Amino acid sequence: MTASTATAPARPPALADVGWVAAITTVKAAVVALAVDAFVNSDKPRFQGKAMKVRAFGYAGALLVVPTVWRAMGRNRPYPRELDLLVALPILADAGGNAVGIYQNAHVDDAIHFANGALLSGVVGTLAQPRTRTAWEAGAFAASVGVATAAGWEIFEWVAMKLGARGMDLSYDDTMADLIETSAGALLGGLVTLLRHPAALRRVPGRSGDPIVTRRA
Repeated sequence: MTASTATAPARPPALADVGWVAAITTVKAAVVALAVDAFVNSDKPRFQGKAMKVRAFGYAGALLVVPTVWRAMGRNRPYPRELDLLVALPILADAGGNAVGIYQNAHVDDAIHFANGALLSGVVGTLAQPRTRTAWEAGAFAASVGVATAAGWEIFEWVAMKLGARGMDLSYDDTMADLIETSAGALLGGLVTLLRHPAALRRVPGRSGDPIVTRRA
């Protein structure tokens, strides 16, 4: 074997990479464990009225969204580990809260919906800001993703109920309350994104200095 064809020695992974893998693996393993618990013990009092068998499949399926989309796009870009963890954290909060019965015992369902919306939107804004031209665009994108996700979850629950899932106990008031609470959190996350760098607020999309508006010679 010549020197030109010799394989370069493998380098050990960076500490940050190990940390990301450990964090994602831990969170996803916890979600899977909680999903199994919810499916097996769906008839327990702590899970009453939650259609936990349906939620268990939803929990596990949501963990596959980011890897599946990444593979479908050809894997040309680095794996979006931040987004993967971002998707898994709200699921962990919901699964963990139901597992310990915190919603029934402490009546914090409203706060959890709001917090999940704010967490999702805030992290999306953090990821989007370096990739957008203005803070306005990053904030709007973050809030939009949060509101769309809130609507998607409520649609998922409604479809599950129509397909015969038991114990959903859904009502118009409950669905609208959840949607409003999560959307309000998403709007807060978008606002935090917008205000993270106050100086950047001076650049507004559509003004004369915007590269889309300004004609290049």
